[in-house]
Amino acid sequence: MPRKFGLVLTVLAGAVLLAGCASTAVAPADPSKMVSVSDGSCKTFATKPVMLKASTGAAADPLAVANRQKPVEPDQEAGSDGEADAEPAALQLLSELPAFSLFNAASADPAGWQPWKVNRNKTPTRYSLTEVDHHTVLHAQADGSASGLYVPLVSREAGTLRWRWKTRDVIRVADNAVSHREDAPLRIFVAFDGDRSTLPLRDQLMYEMARITTGREMPYATLMYIWGGRRAEGSILNNPHTDRVRMIVMDSGTRNLDQWRCHERDLRADYRKAFGTDPGKVLAVGLMTDTDNTRSRAESWYGDIAID
Repeated sequence: MPRKFGLVLTVLAGAVLLAGCASTAVAPADPSKMVSVSDGSCKTFATKPVMLKASTGAAADPLAVANRQKPVEPDQEAGSDGEADAEPAALQLLSELPAFSLFNAASADPAGWQPWKVNRNKTPTRYSLTEVDHHTVLHAQADGSASGLYVPLVSREAGTLRWRWKTRDVIRVADNAVSHREDAPLRIFVAFDGDRSTLPLRDQLMYEMARITTGREMPYATLMYIWGGRRAEGSILNNPHTDRVRMIVMDSGTRNLDQWRCHERDLRADYRKAFGTDPGKVLAVGLMTDTDNTRSRAESWYGDIAID
């Protein structure tokens, strides 16, 4: 099945991806729609170099570390519909996610992470590399804005996803369950392949419309991890726009503001819990900080994201 990554996730973002919130209140959770969540401590991650590798003035080439790049085949090239920020010839499928910690903090941007916009009318979130606690991390600054970064991957089996993040802000008026208040200070998402012919007619029509209008295919399903606000940690939420996106609240509210939070997830187990079936191949991993719906501000940081 052809996989066209140029702005696959832009299509998904514009149609269905905007979700997330932050607030001090936590809504009651439905136990049947919960996953087990760790305490988010980063102590155990100290032994995993990819998560906490110290930056140096002569940092290794992250793309060399990501390694084994695969040039995009002709039917996988990014198109140009006003949203592409990467040249088609430069778009590559990677076997690993480039680690932010391997970049020099003075670098203009994290090579290998492709930018995408929700749509051309949205102000993009500002992303830049910076040094925090002697590690290079990704700094996200949103001001009534929405956009993200993603890495198109050589298709692979669902494994383990690990990351660390922190935020300075909550979005008090946001609510994951309300479409016009879908904002989040932090989110990481994983796009999966699958057999679209098995989907309900409504979803098939949505996918076909996306293909016709953009020339690109949406992922079969997307699993999203968010910093929420009105839902309990471990809650699984349906995106208000489509059942093909499920969100898992990893952190919630103000309790852990300005603290690094570390998470490790079994993608296969989470997918089964969220969608009730086994996942297809992983196609891409991305991130987004957005405040466009609530016209608010958020400042957040992403440490290394790794998929095994």
